[in-house]
Amino acid sequence: MPASAEGGETPTPAGEDAAPVDGGEVASDAGPGMVRGLPEPTMNSMRGGVGLFHTTLADVGGPLTFRFRLGTSFFRKKGFIYDNQDPAFGPDQQSRVMGGVNLGFTPWKYLELFFSINSQANRNVRKQPPGMPRQDAETMFALGDLDFGIKGVYPFKDGGVGLGGQFAMGLLSGTKRLSTQALNIWFDVLLSVDLRYLTRKHAPVRITTNVGWMRDQSLNLVDWENITDPTSREVSRFALGANHDRVRMRYALDFPIRLGKEKQFGIDPILEWSWDVATEKDDRFAQPMAQSSPLARSSQWLTIGLRSNVVSGLHLDAAVDVGLVSPNFEYGPPVPPWQLILGLGWSFDMHRPKAPEPEVAAVEEPVGPPPTLEGRVVGQVLAQDGSPVAGAILRFPGLTTNGIVTGAGGEFTTFRFPAGTVAIQVFLPGKDDAPAWEGSAEVSDGDDTNLSIQLEGPAAPATGIVQGAFTAPDGSGIPVTLHVTGQGVDEPFQSTPDGRIALELFEGEYKAVARAEGYLDKELTFTVQPGGEIEVAAQLDPATAPETPNVRASKTRIRLRRKIRYKGTELNPASHPILDELATFLKYHPEYVLIEIGVHTDDRGNPSKRSKARAEAVKAYLVGKGISPDRIQARGYGDTKPVAVNMTASGRAKNNRTEIRVRKHVAP
Repeated sequence: MPASAEGGETPTPAGEDAAPVDGGEVASDAGPGMVRGLPEPTMNSMRGGVGLFHTTLADVGGPLTFRFRLGTSFFRKKGFIYDNQDPAFGPDQQSRVMGGVNLGFTPWKYLELFFSINSQANRNVRKQPPGMPRQDAETMFALGDLDFGIKGVYPFKDGGVGLGGQFAMGLLSGTKRLSTQALNIWFDVLLSVDLRYLTRKHAPVRITTNVGWMRDQSLNLVDWENITDPTSREVSRFALGANHDRVRMRYALDFPIRLGKEKQFGIDPILEWSWDVATEKDDRFAQPMAQSSPLARSSQWLTIGLRSNVVSGLHLDAAVDVGLVSPNFEYGPPVPPWQLILGLGWSFDMHRPKAPEPEVAAVEEPVGPPPTLEGRVVGQVLAQDGSPVAGAILRFPGLTTNGIVTGAGGEFTTFRFPAGTVAIQVFLPGKDDAPAWEGSAEVSDGDDTNLSIQLEGPAAPATGIVQGAFTAPDGSGIPVTLHVTGQGVDEPFQSTPDGRIALELFEGEYKAVARAEGYLDKELTFTVQPGGEIEVAAQLDPATAPETPNVRASKTRIRLRRKIRYKGTELNPASHPILDELATFLKYHPEYVLIEIGVHTDDRGNPSKRSKARAEAVKAYLVGKGISPDRIQARGYGDTKPVAVNMTASGRAKNNRTEIRVRKHVAP
């Protein structure tokens, strides 16, 4: 039976059993981020920890999870750096291929360690005039840059919000030998908001931002003073990936969708906006004749991609970077106009939950002589929708009268039985009258037989929380009795003295009546979503009717002492007070069963459409004030019933009017 959340026992339906974890949070094997009882597999960003392509998520993955990613990117562009219009020389042909291996490990639920090795090959084909000799190699390699770092994240809102930071270092090797010649360091503040954990329907939307700073010493890889040709200098800088100290900002929106009966597949469309702002200037790279950037210090690009979790942690991804803004030459290398990204990765969870020993439902002596025990049955009980069923009881007719109870993830391990066929019955919690499933399993000597049991009927209904607040017209809380009906519930609940109430009810539609001494009854309807929480707020009106001096009514008409005015087809806010008074009158005079809002207009424009829209606007306002829509008819008469000629302004003003007629009246 549902009970108040402020006292009494709270039901926990099958399939929603939850266990507290560190920090008082609740973990569920059937949560939006769980796959087969484990946290969903994650993948690394291109050069950091768990993330998208360039954006790092405020997430570290499941504890004891190891993952690696192989990635490559490439682009090709004519006239990218050197755009000579002389036909004898022409523009350059620039191409670049990058590749990397990224490793990540989560030793603790709040901590991640990551490591990557990256290299790139750059080719620039061009002809230069004799007076401008080329000083860079046509093909250049950047060998073995190493990145390693640490990331810490703390989750809030049951995992819906993650806040953390990362710190990393990069060891740069240059082009000549595989040894460290420069050191980069960077740090970022990370924030992620995952709507799967914050919305009732687990909306697959995640918003992430990174803001940080990089101390980049890659410019120390080359003695730039010895490269006097500006084109050679710029091509070399781009080929080596040499850049400047900068603030780094990443903003991402992705849609992590889980598919399959057990959510074993995943697909994640990704959109990222990257923005770097240089914090240092190097005049050695200035190009006096170059066109200035609209954002002199900024590098910006947009990433559009898709990542797919094929099965068991195997990931494939693809994306394209679209260059938006390149900085002035003295603040950084140019941004490629496009770049194609491809990746393959694998996430392996080294933590595998052990099947719990069976929980004995009753201790009784087995029927008949004790058998020779040889094998067990290990498996899981699932509801019709694939969610695990916790608290289900398994019995074994003809072998033992004892039963076992499934764990929080629906898992079970039976007693040891002799080799052969074992009959099995499954009973749902609180339903011992008839089994929800009957079948058998073959037990082998010394082996565990795996069995997944799919129930045909749904598990026990889920519950949700209803928070209520009841107030008087002045906003003060008043104690009420809330009589709730629906889903097998038909009973009253008492609020606190300040009008607050909290209930846990099974999912579904409900009706309720709020009653308080000295106030009119208030009828309510609401829907409880599984695992969700809804707010039900209502204002109760005094039982004594307030005065409505500007409303005069008879059995055939209702007259208002103030005219209802409009702005086009919408209500003029100046008419709200008189309509509030009309709503109060109707609320306390139920004998006016049905009224008609009749709107008349002059002959300008589309009179019929304008009058109908105005009548509906009046009806909508009264309904919003608590008047049943069944008591109001909205009718537009247009210019069919004028009371004056439409040739003058005063005549048109008289024809624009609203009349309220009583269509049904019963004696009080």
